[in-house]
Amino acid sequence: MRATARRNAPRAEALDGDPSRDGSEVVSAVYDRGRAEFVRRIGIEGLLTEGASL
Repeated sequence: MRATARRNAPRAEALDGDPSRDGSEVVSAVYDRGRAEFVRRIGIEGLLTEGASL
């Protein structure tokens, strides 16, 4: 995040964040791993198609 001064902003400074570095890729990896473990535990991995995103 970086603080920037903007014209006509209601506050003197506004935060400008880079959305590509928000940590969502870490969250997605953890979610995918948990989902794969859940599917394996309940025994339905054989029902998924070859192209299923797990």
